[in-house]
Amino acid sequence: MSASGRGRSGDPGDPVDVRGARLETSALLERLPGVAAWDLTVTDAGRLTPAMRRIRLTAPGLGALDHQPGQDLMLGVPDAEGQVFRRRYTIARLEPATGILDLEMVVHGDGPGAHWAAVAGPGDRLEAIGPRGRVTLDPGADAHLFFADESGIPATFALLAALAPGAQAAAFLEVAGPEERREPTVGAGATVEVTWLERGGDPPGTSGLLVEAAADRVVPGERPHAYLAAELRVVAAARAALAGRGLAPERLSAKPYWRLGVANAAHGEPTGD
Repeated sequence: MSASGRGRSGDPGDPVDVRGARLETSALLERLPGVAAWDLTVTDAGRLTPAMRRIRLTAPGLGALDHQPGQDLMLGVPDAEGQVFRRRYTIARLEPATGILDLEMVVHGDGPGAHWAAVAGPGDRLEAIGPRGRVTLDPGADAHLFFADESGIPATFALLAALAPGAQAAAFLEVAGPEERREPTVGAGATVEVTWLERGGDPPGTSGLLVEAAADRVVPGERPHAYLAAELRVVAAARAALAGRGLAPERLSAKPYWRLGVANAAHGEPTGD
C-alpha cells in the first residue's frame, strides 16, 4: 500500500550489498509466483504534499505489468554506501500505453526508503520485483470502508479509483494537517465520503484517531468490507474495534505498513512482537 514500510528507528533495517541483492532477487523470483524483475529508471519526481513525493519511473516492457489495484512493487532501495534495502510501495498508477509508473512515497521518517524518495531524480535507477500483495477490492462487497495513515493513502487512493459504478465507500485518512489533504480520483459512478483526521502535533502512530473512527463508525450494508493500512499496532487496534462492531474476519483486509520505533525487516515488512 505507499510507502510500504517506513522505518521509525535509528536502525535502517537489514541491508545487503548490491551483489547480494542481485542474488536475492533470483531467489525471490523462484519463490514468488507471478512476479518479474524490473530495471526501473526515474523520469520525473516532485512533491505532492510536504510529506509525500511522487516518483515517476519506466522500464522496458513495463506497460505489460499485470497488476491488481492495491498491489505493490518491492524496490531495492540503495543508500549512500551502496547497500540495498528491500522496501515495498504501492503502484499508484500505471499507463500501459507509455509504460510509465507512478509511486507515491512518504519522505518523513528515518528509513532508507524515505531518504531515497527525498532525493530521487531523473536518471536514477533501481531494481524492483512485482507485482506483490493480496489486498485488493472485494468484488462481492456492497460497501467499502478504508482506514489509513500517510503510508496507506496511496493504496487507498488506488482502490478508490478502481471502485465499480454504483459502489459506496467511506475513507478515514489520518494526516498531520490540512497541507496533506489531496483529492482522490474515484471510480466513475461510485460514491465516496472522505473524512480527513488531522493529528496536529501528535507523532504518527500515536494519535488514536483511526482507532476511534473504526470504533465509532456504523458498519453499513449487508456485505461490507473494511481495509486497514497504517502502523502495525494501530491496524491491530482498529481491526479489534471493527470486530467489536460485528464485522466478520473475512470482511476485513489489514495491511500494517510500518511499526513505531522499529525498522522494517529486510523484506520490507514491519516485524511483529
